[in-house]
Amino acid sequence: MKAVLAEIQTAKAAKDDGALALAINKVAPLYKGTQDAALKGQLASELGHALKSDKLFESRKAALKALLEIEDPKVGWKSLQAVYPEKDAEDPEKWGVEILKAVGALHPDAAINPLLETFQKAKLAELSAAAVTALGNYHGSKQRVTVLEEIVKGAKLQVPSKSSTKNASPETTARWNVLEPAIGKALDTLTGQTVGNVTTWFTKVDEAKKNLKSLFKD
Repeated sequence: MKAVLAEIQTAKAAKDDGALALAINKVAPLYKGTQDAALKGQLASELGHALKSDKLFESRKAALKALLEIEDPKVGWKSLQAVYPEKDAEDPEKWGVEILKAVGALHPDAAINPLLETFQKAKLAELSAAAVTALGNYHGSKQRVTVLEEIVKGAKLQVPSKSSTKNASPETTARWNVLEPAIGKALDTLTGQTVGNVTTWFTKVDEAKKNLKSLFKD
């Protein structure tokens, strides 16, 4: 572990993206194989630092992969929280989407509220969809009923509104076209059901309002 930490430091000093990525790729098995809290903390800190790089792309990807391989939601969220996308973020490289996917894979309870806010308020539909997809992974959480309720509440607010005299705006419709399948899939994953259709989900939740727990298969 000390040797790998030295490799990381040398590569960082040289700004050698390839060498840094190779060193980071060694972190997860070493991290999981030791009880040395101090060394584990140093390794986790290096992963968090690498995630923040906007120039060393290979090492950034390697750090994200390592955090997932460590399989510790608390450690992962500590690093991911620092690079969590803002709700008004642009995401040309889809890095924000990758971060949200990682949050979903680790599904720490501390990330539920940020994910709900991203789902409801993100400027980009792709980030909103990635957030609700991540929320679908909270099937085992004690907060899953709240997650279900909040997803449906947020989804209803984003359905394109139209009247007999006016259609929904193209922007709203385009956003909903991205969100709708993601919402349906997330609700299915969250509950263990295979409903898919968002309108049907709205009906099911409205009908089960006083017993949302009944919508979960286990």
